[in-house]
Amino acid sequence: MERRRAGDGNTPRLSRPIRMAVAGIGGFADLHHLALSRLEEEKAVRVVASCDPALEALAAQCEAHRFGSRGVVAYKDFETMLSLHGREIDAISISSPIPFHREHHRMSIGNGIACYVEKPPSLDPEELEEMIGTDLLAEYPSAVGFNHISQPWRLRLKERVLAGEFGRLLEVGFAGFWRRPIGYFARNGWAGRLTFGDKILLDSCCGNAMSHYLHNMLFHAGAGGLWDWAHPVDVTAELYRSNDIESPDTIFARGTLEGGTLFRIVASHACETRLRQREIIRCADALIEIPEDGRGTISRRGEIIERFAASSLPPPTLLQENLLEYLAFLAGERSRPSSTLADCRAFVSLNARLYLSSPCIHRVDDAHLSLLAADDFGGVTLIIPGIEQTGESFMIDGKLPSERGSAWAMEGSARHFSGEIAPNLLRQKINRLQACTREAPLRALDKIRKA
Repeated sequence: MERRRAGDGNTPRLSRPIRMAVAGIGGFADLHHLALSRLEEEKAVRVVASCDPALEALAAQCEAHRFGSRGVVAYKDFETMLSLHGREIDAISISSPIPFHREHHRMSIGNGIACYVEKPPSLDPEELEEMIGTDLLAEYPSAVGFNHISQPWRLRLKERVLAGEFGRLLEVGFAGFWRRPIGYFARNGWAGRLTFGDKILLDSCCGNAMSHYLHNMLFHAGAGGLWDWAHPVDVTAELYRSNDIESPDTIFARGTLEGGTLFRIVASHACETRLRQREIIRCADALIEIPEDGRGTISRRGEIIERFAASSLPPPTLLQENLLEYLAFLAGERSRPSSTLADCRAFVSLNARLYLSSPCIHRVDDAHLSLLAADDFGGVTLIIPGIEQTGESFMIDGKLPSERGSAWAMEGSARHFSGEIAPNLLRQKINRLQACTREAPLRALDKIRKA
């Protein structure tokens, strides 16, 4: 890719648009196509080809994204697409399902193609290390689609924390309540699964939907410099599931990160709230909070002393901006991608430890659930009544649901885990968790009370 000197605008200045391909058409890849079509209008990219094994059922999406008039050639097979277009593709957006990220990344790097990999790149620590090793062979480091790290206000906030403006960093945290109806877990063949074939998957509220915010949390705790993420030292977690899935839809966790910084996480899809979240950075002299409304606050002794704009653009605009960041890197206008594969080690390690620290994924009893009419995915949501209040209390005092005596919780359902993750330890734990899941009967929804 020939580069020109950077201009004053936001769009990278290139001698020609970057020629791109997209792995995926349906699912989340739909947003990638929408974002890239907008970038085509800015002459930043030209999408050459795309692929999806379900191509025959995706005619409407292909038409909506004007594949024909834009000259985008569609294939069912990733390998076929690369064999026919590999020499003319500069970069690829890998927005295929998580289980296929490693193979699609490996094949792309082998063809000399720069990669933008949708988050999470993998939730298997060993597989992530393989991808990092493959990336060492690439001319350009791959970017991972954690959308929030490059936000200017977020980078400035971390610089202020690192400079000691608020005193020593004590604790970071995230509370997220994102309602997900039953249909959400039936949208594809891997949602809510711990494995996919022989692959470790670990799809969950923390591992996928809210993974951006755990990655953010570890970023803000990274004390080794601006581009540093704090790794977990010890974790205690309780995992719960309300839906008939293998993985948890509700997670409570606490522990310690490198440097002694504490953390707390509560995340749930089994809640009445459609979307509510809060990022927390607690320092010796100030409390920083970033809610979903984009109005960040800095407080001292309970009094707000500063408000700052912490807005997050709506998708696909946020995705468009993140892709633009990577294009700017490829054009020589950025020193690095905002999140590399190596930067994901801390998050992937933390996510794995959530499972290793919990002896089971406790199935919430029908008597402690309610059915809520949903406004998306065409169905209803299984909710744990009062889960939001329980979660907020946990963020204040650190007491897990079993320690608090919540009626739906399971006593002794959390264990402390520290140390390194030995080979095969995670897979062995997953096998035990799956065995427990298979023992549980399907829920009788008609016997669960309406909210």
